[in-house]
Order: sequence, then structure tokens, then C-alpha cells
Amino acid sequence: MSSLFFWSAWRRNYRLTYVVSLLLFAISLILFALSWARGLSNVVHWDVLSELNELPVTFQTFSDGLLNYAVNGKAYTVSEQFVASAMEIRPAHATTFLVGICCAFVLLLSAITRFDRIRYLISMALLIIGLAFFRWEMLEIPGLGGNYLFLILAFLFGSVSYYFHAFRSDYPISVRLLAFGSVVGLVAIGLGLLSPVAFPAMIVVSYGLPVLLAIGTGFIFFIAPEIIAGLVWITSAGRSEGNAPQISPRRTLGINNLLFISFLYLLNLGLIWLKNTRSIDWDVLAISPFVLYLISVIIGIWGFRRLVEQQESIAFHDSGAYLYLGLALLTTLTMVYAFVTANDPLVEMFEDIIVYTHLGMGLCFVAYVVLNFLPIYQQHLPVYRILYKPKRLELSLFRIVGIVVVVALLGSGGLITFRQAVASYYNGLGDYYTVSKEPTSANAFYQLALEQEFQNHKSNYAMASMALSQNNQTAAAFYFQQALLKQPNPQDYAGLSQTYLQADLFFEAVKTLQRGLRAFPGSGELQNNLGYLYTRTSVADSAYYYLKSAADNAGRGEVPESNLLGFYARNPAVLLADSTLAQSVKPSGYESYQANALVLKMIARSDTVSPAKPDWLTTDAVGQGLSVGRFASLYNYALSNQQADTALTNAIKRLTTDPSNQDFTDDLLLARAVTEYNQHNYPNAFNLVSQLAEGDPKSSPTYHSIAGLWLLEQGLYRRAAEQFGYNTDTTSIYYRAMALTKARDLAVAQSFWEAASASDPTVSALKQVLYQERKPQTDPEKAFYAIYRIDDLNRGAYWETIQDPSLKTVAGVALADDYLDQLQWRNAQLVLSGLPDSSQISPIAVSERTIAALRLSAFRRSVGSAETMATKPILPQFQAEKNYWLAQTYERTHQLGKANQLYRSALALAPLNARIVTSAAQLGAQQQRSKEAYDLVIRALPYNEDNPELLKTYISLCLDLHLSDYAEAGLAKLQPITTPADYQAFRITYQEKLASIEKSRQKFLQ
Repeated sequence: MSSLFFWSAWRRNYRLTYVVSLLLFAISLILFALSWARGLSNVVHWDVLSELNELPVTFQTFSDGLLNYAVNGKAYTVSEQFVASAMEIRPAHATTFLVGICCAFVLLLSAITRFDRIRYLISMALLIIGLAFFRWEMLEIPGLGGNYLFLILAFLFGSVSYYFHAFRSDYPISVRLLAFGSVVGLVAIGLGLLSPVAFPAMIVVSYGLPVLLAIGTGFIFFIAPEIIAGLVWITSAGRSEGNAPQISPRRTLGINNLLFISFLYLLNLGLIWLKNTRSIDWDVLAISPFVLYLISVIIGIWGFRRLVEQQESIAFHDSGAYLYLGLALLTTLTMVYAFVTANDPLVEMFEDIIVYTHLGMGLCFVAYVVLNFLPIYQQHLPVYRILYKPKRLELSLFRIVGIVVVVALLGSGGLITFRQAVASYYNGLGDYYTVSKEPTSANAFYQLALEQEFQNHKSNYAMASMALSQNNQTAAAFYFQQALLKQPNPQDYAGLSQTYLQADLFFEAVKTLQRGLRAFPGSGELQNNLGYLYTRTSVADSAYYYLKSAADNAGRGEVPESNLLGFYARNPAVLLADSTLAQSVKPSGYESYQANALVLKMIARSDTVSPAKPDWLTTDAVGQGLSVGRFASLYNYALSNQQADTALTNAIKRLTTDPSNQDFTDDLLLARAVTEYNQHNYPNAFNLVSQLAEGDPKSSPTYHSIAGLWLLEQGLYRRAAEQFGYNTDTTSIYYRAMALTKARDLAVAQSFWEAASASDPTVSALKQVLYQERKPQTDPEKAFYAIYRIDDLNRGAYWETIQDPSLKTVAGVALADDYLDQLQWRNAQLVLSGLPDSSQISPIAVSERTIAALRLSAFRRSVGSAETMATKPILPQFQAEKNYWLAQTYERTHQLGKANQLYRSALALAPLNARIVTSAAQLGAQQQRSKEAYDLVIRALPYNEDNPELLKTYISLCLDLHLSDYAEAGLAKLQPITTPADYQAFRITYQEKLASIEKSRQKFLQ
């Protein structure tokens, strides 16, 4: 164990500094493993491209018990593709790399100062020559052009180094490390502050890359024999044989095992070499060269110690240990930089160097061991203890032969390794000029790299990225195709497919993705994109297959899962084939998934549960700009949610005023209108929809239809007819006829019934019954006739023959209401008593019957009966009427406090209902709350200008508030909408009240 942790026996300052150096080296190894594993993901990531698809939906329905009405609009599904990003270049990586180089430089300088004179001079000369090739003039330090900066640096480091070497060699390693670290740190800070160029660290690294490659190559060559040396230790180290006495001979694995294992190791390297040179095209299961490097560099920590101690060339604890770690750190970080920049020519160069050096030096080292230590092996002695003390031939001779072998191996590949090194250098410069916003220079260097290695992925992908930024789809497609030649990646296929899509080459895009999946069958991103393309065709089964597969394989499975929901929503036939698909929605915080789930809920209508609120609406993200997914989830939620939600309305208001959301303005206004309507802020909702209709002629028919149906639901029939009048489609004409019929204007409605029935047999049947062209036959026709032909006193006979319980109840309630309007409460009571049992009828019919019973109780001033009926459950849309008739009961029995409270509740739910507003305002006027009552009437009057009672109340309130001119204008409007007798009676009342007000005024003036 002491030999494993050999530094534990050193003095404290040496032990501490060496452990810190080992820690830096360990960090570099971790970075090596992480960046190597990430591969192209270091510079290219998957983005998600989202697009909106309009889908017609019914977002609200209501019924009058006889006919159903559907409020139609559009919802948005979100379709998403995975898009490979442009090649990212992060200057921070270069800065981090340069910091690591500086640390390695400090270790090397500190170690070299303890060399003997010859070794010191040679080593310093090599370091200074290396500094010269870093092109310091590119930093453009003011006043230090040309070679002046290099000379200053050479003098500075050389003088400090020589001082420690010649004059203060007694200083420990900690002092040398601190001194050189301070000098290097100050130089780095100074150059960073003085240099006017962008990203000075990156320019130093990019131009100095050849020096780093030379040092790294030399180090890899130096440690190439370490694996064989490790095998020597394994095969020559003795081990005990169970209970054998201590004086028994040592047992070792021996030379034969060494040769056999070495043969397998060298055979692996040989196969890699043959495959790299295209001499064979086998699918060789070989160990990665980078694994060999990691093994070599780690074993070398102990191997180099053994070499130094056996050759007694330098002091290991004071020099050799730091020299090795400095070179190891520099070489490892250079490979890390190759990985994080995805500079594949540089990666391949290191692979070749590792293979060639390990193969060449491995052969030579095996020969070195056999020639020098075969007799010792045969004696089962520990060869590793004298491995670097040869009896015949020095190791340096075999290293020279190894160099010759490595050069021969490099030449066998046509010097491709050298060309890759040059290409990697140009790629580094291309990266620098790309981040410096100099595309012309970047393009030139990438082209130079392609001249050296036209198949290298780095240059081709970078050029494709530049072409895409210039919207040059043709050039981008060419470079993506070039990138596929040697080292294809899923991102290349995705990028090429996207360029074809942008060029409207749909089938080429499909074929490209199919090729990509043959090469990468497990790529969920490619599966998603292919499924996305198939959703644009009629091949539904292929779309389903690929999207379903992508959900299991993609790194972001929520994207294909969201696409699946959108696919279901846009293909109702799929839902019909398998109704369980609509229940496949699961909780998710992904906005696009939530948006598509909401659309699916609106289309499938599989449940009546309120939709879940998108998660992001409860966070600070509400104040940010809307992404496609967030907009769709917000819009769809606003349409599908039928509950009042003040927070949602306020959020939409804020988002609508945000300039970054201007592309969604109209849709956000519609969403806000829906939420205002659900909150019973009907004037706001109608105003917003009218604003949209005026501002968007193309979509105005939809907006007019929405407004018309909302007005119809609120009982504002003539205003509804006006909205439908803007449209010319058959459905709107039918709705207009229905609105006028509900307004009891059958004469005006007749022409619209004629137009709507021309192409619809069902509407034609209703028209014929309504205008007595034939007698009603079916239950719906009988109910329709009984409800709307109020001029036929014998329509009750048709009602009595209705068999459907719900229809009979709805028609019976209409008859009872007519009797109550005529003050014939006994007839109304007889009709209500003849209605079917509540267990047999629909909830709407139950609610209507309950309201009719409440009205009858109010008419009879029966508080007990009214309170009993008020406890019965009814649908939410009838709550306002229930509160109103209960309030009427209390008002008629002089319980004005309870009446006021219930009127307020009714007004909150139905602020435009003329009957409710009139009664509440009249009670308010009686209680000297004329201003409050006036405000209620003013809000409702524009939507009920044809209601005589509301207009009378308005006129009276104007007189109460001394608004005589308004009262007179109102009186003029009253005459055409009421009967002459009613007008004359009210005019008398009006004159009396006006005279009373004038008399009071005169009395006050006296």
C-alpha cells in the first residue's frame, strides 16, 4: 500500500502540492470522460420548433330544453419537431482550457528548474520555442506589435526560471509553484485587460493549438509503453501459493503469459490501424484508443516514478512527479477541448496518434523486455524492479526505433493524420472568427479545413449552420450531406430534412428521415419528426407508430406525447376507432402537451370535469412573453373552462398589453371575451367580440356568430338577431329566425325561416309547423308549436299528446309562463301539476319546472312554498332566475331586506336581464337609492331597448335624478315599442311626476 500511495512518505509541503496537482489531474480526467461521452451534444443540442394548427371546435353549448345551440370557434393544437441547433461555440470553454494550460505550464516550469544544466537548457529552449508559436501579436496589445510581446514573455519566464535553477535551487517545490503561478496569473490578467480583441483567451488557444498538439503527441509517445510495462509488473510480481512455506520459490505468471497478453493487446491495436487505413472493413470489436490513453496515463504515474528512480536521472519528488502531471494535464485538457468543440479532425488525430504510438512503442517495448530480461523472467524474479536498468540495450534505442515505426505507420495512411491536425487548426480559427462576428474569415478557415479533410464533420456542420443563418437552404443541404459522409449523426439527418422542408421538398424530407432511422433506429428525435411529417399526410397508422415509438426513445418524451394528442384531436376517425385514446391524457407540466390535451377534451367531450389549469399560469411566467406552447395552453384553457376565473382574466389582460405578444392579440382578446362572459361581465364580453369583428373582416362571421349565440343565451333576442344579420351562411340565418321567433316576432322571422329551410329538411319541418302549413306530428314539433305559437289558444291540445317527458315538461312550463303573464295562475297551476315526474325528465326540464313553480309561489305570495322550491337543485344557468323569483316572493310579502340581497345575487349572474334589472331598480328607487338603480338600468338598457318596462323605469329614474332631457328622450323611444294604451297611461304618470318635481323645485326656490 505504501508503494501505491508513495507520496504519503514525502515531506508535508511536497505531499500537499502533489496531492493538489493530482486533484487537478483527476478533474481533467473527469472532464475527459464527460465531454467524450457527450460527443456532438457538446456543441449541438436539440431545439423544439413549434407551430400552431387551427382546429374548429365547439367550446360552449347550451339548450333551451327543446333545441341545442353550439358556440363554435377555433382551438389550437401544437405540432412540434426536433431541430438540430446551429453549432454552438462557447468562448468560456477556451478560457477554462487556457486556465488549465497555465496550471500545466506552472508545473512544467517548476519541475524544469531542478534539472541538470543540459536538460534544463534543452527543456527551457523547447518551452520558449513553443511560446513563440502562440502568435502573441494577434492580441494586438498597444505598443507591443510584432515579436515584442513574445520577447518580453520569454525574458520574464526565462529569467525567473534561471534564478531558481542557478541561484536558489534550494527552494522547495511549493515556493517555485507559488512564484511561477503568480507570474503566470499576473501575465494572464494583464494581457486580458490590455488586449482590445474579443475573446483573447480563445485567440491564444486557437493560434497556439499546434504547439499543444506537438507537446501532447510527444507525451502520448512517451507513455505508450506503460500498458506493456504494467503487464510486466503483473507477470513478474511473485505471489504466495497458499500454505507453502516462506522459503519456497516465487510463483510468477512468466514470460509466456506476458507475450500472449501482449499479443492480444497489440493485435487489437493492429486491427484498429488496419480499419483506420481502410485496409479492412471488418466490424471490429476493439478497445477505444481513448480508453488505452486513460489506462496509460494513469498507470504512468507509478511507471514514470519507477523509470526516474531506476535511471536516477532527476529527483522524482522534487521534479519528475510535477513534470509528469504537467504534461498529463496539458495533454488531457487538449483532448477535452477537442471533445467540447466537437473538432472531429482533432479527435481522430489523437485516436491515430494513440494507436500508432501504442502499437509502435508496444512492439519495441516487448522486444526490449525479451532481449534484456528473458533470463531473469525464466528465474521467476521481479523484472519490474529493474525494468529500466537493461543489461544489453538501452531503452532510448528502442524509443528511436519506435519513432521510426510510428512515422512509418503515419505514412501508411497517406499522412491523413497530419492533414487532420491541420484541419483541426483551421477549425479552431474558424470558431474564433465565428464568435467574433467575422463570417467571411470564418468561412475562409472552414473552407481551408475542408481542403485538408473534406469529410470532416466539424467544418461541414459549421458551414451548414452559417448557410442556415443566411437562409441559404441549398448550401445548407449540401454541407449537411457532406457531414453525413464520414461521421453521420441524427442531428445531420434532422438538419437536412428541415432544409428540404423549407424548400418545399416534402418527400425528400421524408426520405432523409427514413435514411436517418435506418442508421439510428433508436433515435426518438428522428422518429418524432417522421411521425410529424406523416401527420401531414393521410398515412395515419405510420404517424401513430412513429410518434408512439418516439415517446419511448426521445430525450424529451413530452414532445412526441404532445404530438400524439394533437394527432388524435386532428383525426376524429382515430378517436372513433379507439375511444380510450381520449382518456390517455396524463398530468404534465409541458405547455404544448397541456394545450393539445385541452383541445382533445373539447373534441372528445368524454367527461364534464373542469379542465386543469396550466401550471405556468400560477407562476411568475405570466408576466413574460408567450411561447407557442404557452399561448395555445392559455387560449385553449380559456375556451374550455366554463368557470368564472378572475385571475385568468387579469392574466390575459396583462399578456394582451405586452408588445411581445402582438402576434397573438386577436386570439387573446377572444380568450378574454370568453373569460369575461364566464364571469358574467357580459357587456365587456360583447364589446370585445364586436371589436374583433370590426377589426378582422375575414373572421368577422365567426365573431358575429359567437356574439349572437351569447346574446341568445342571455335572452337578448333582438340584439342576437342583429348579430346574426351580419352573416349570410345558412346556420346564421337559422339562428336569426330562431332569435326573432323567441322575440315573438313571427312575421319578421318568416322570411328567414324560408331561407334557412331551403336546404335543411329538419328546419323546413319546423318552419311548416310554426307557420301552420301542416299540423305537428312528432313530439319535438308539438313542443315547438306549443311554445312559440302563443296566438293559438288551442295549442294546449298538442301539448297534452306529447309523450317525451322532458319535452312535455319544457312545453308545459312555456304554457304556464304564458298563463302567469295573463295573471291566470290557476291555469298555470293545472299545467304544472300535469307535468311528468322529475325522475323521468332531463336536468334542464327539471330546472325549468322548478323556476316555474317558484314563479307561481311568488304570484301567490306563498313564502313557504317558494322557500321549499328554492332548495331543489337546479342547473347553474337558472340560478339567477331562482334568486329573482324568490326575491319577488319576499318583496311581495314586504321582506325587503331579503329581497334586496337576492336581487343583488341575481344581478351578479344576469346583469342584462331586463326583468331582473327592472324589479331591482324599482325597489332601489322606492328605498331612495335612485343613483344605484339608475346605474343598473343604464348598463342593461342598450341591450334591451325594445323592453317597455325597463325603459319606463329608466325614464322614472331620470326624473328622480332631475335628468329631464334624458327622461324626455326616453319617452320618445317608448312610444313605438309599446301599445298606445300603455303609452298613454304611462304618459299620464310621467306628467304627474314631472309636475310634482317642478312643484317641489318651485317650493324649494321660495
